[in-house]
Amino acid sequence: MDTRKSIILFAVFFIVYEFNVYIANDMIMPGMISVVNEFHSSADNIAKSLSLYIIGGSSLQIFLGPLCDRFGKRNILLFGNLLFLVASGIIPFATSINQFLIARYIQGLGLCFIFIGYATIHELFDDKTAVKLCSLVSNISVFAPLIGPVIGSAIILAANWRYVFIVTAILAVTSLIGLAKNMPNSKPAADPMPLREIISTYRKIISTRFLLQGGIIIAVICLPMIAWIGLAPVLVLKTLGKSYTEYIIYQSLVFGGFILSSISIQFLAGRFSFYKLITRGTVLSFIGLAVADVFHQHTWIFITGMFLASFGIGLFNGSIFRIAITSTGVSNSMSAAMLNIIQSGSMAASLEIVNQICDYFNYTIASFTTVNLSCGIIMVIICFNYARLVKDRSWQ
Repeated sequence: MDTRKSIILFAVFFIVYEFNVYIANDMIMPGMISVVNEFHSSADNIAKSLSLYIIGGSSLQIFLGPLCDRFGKRNILLFGNLLFLVASGIIPFATSINQFLIARYIQGLGLCFIFIGYATIHELFDDKTAVKLCSLVSNISVFAPLIGPVIGSAIILAANWRYVFIVTAILAVTSLIGLAKNMPNSKPAADPMPLREIISTYRKIISTRFLLQGGIIIAVICLPMIAWIGLAPVLVLKTLGKSYTEYIIYQSLVFGGFILSSISIQFLAGRFSFYKLITRGTVLSFIGLAVADVFHQHTWIFITGMFLASFGIGLFNGSIFRIAITSTGVSNSMSAAMLNIIQSGSMAASLEIVNQICDYFNYTIASFTTVNLSCGIIMVIICFNYARLVKDRSWQ
């Protein structure tokens, strides 16, 4: 099972699983206006749907870390894939907005299991290879906001929004079969970890400065992009009055920055220090958010600023994840679980705050970009401080 071919196939089907979990949200985003209209609900439930999806994605990790060590990462990830498959089948039967939102939370539980794949990658590879591969794998999910709206729009035009989740279920079956055949099977612990030891391990993890700060930083730097995913249907289709085609073009341009950074990091990892990647990526991101805010009345300049921000973020988010997860000196599964809880919980709470602020100002572009710029100022402060702390960290 631990052959090179199997490891490569594991990475491929893990990408399918991760991509599916993200595209499940992005395919439905163009149809969310139809969803809220069908259920006679308000527009704020569009972003709330994403918030609940993210909250679902941070609900189980604290339990999954010890379970991975007890039963093996492969078994737990396969269970997560199966859970996501079943949850995707519930949503088409929703008859009210509350049922839809609850089902979306359940579907979001599939996000909880993604860290297991990353923990496996970090165990199999060294610093340089792990950062390259994780950058590639994580940024593969960027294709979701690009392809998702296209596929989702096509499905909605041909049928209705409920069929989006049938496509999601088909992809879940594919990843489940592929992972079952190819994922390396880590050796489960002979005995279950005592509760006292679990608590002690998590206490050590949460007290590790690099991991705690790293989780918060990842949440802060990704917030502008997550907010864009959640609010773009309202901002583009309603506030700007653009078409679905223009919505897709804007998504492609904004997240094209992540794709470009994913390609760039394949050449920069190991050549540039962690310090340089973090500081230079932070500066580029801040410049992009500032441009988007100052020129928010000019749509194409605003989109260009968002593109630059996404490119900068993609340059260093993988480095921070690597430093954070390897800083605890204990189980990678439990470290990755705690890191995911911190960043997902912070991100979901922040997204809801951004949603409420933008809702108060009737989802104007100015309100969105101003909040993002405020986030950018915080990003500069905490990222430069983090970079200073890891300045002597070399590639291993």
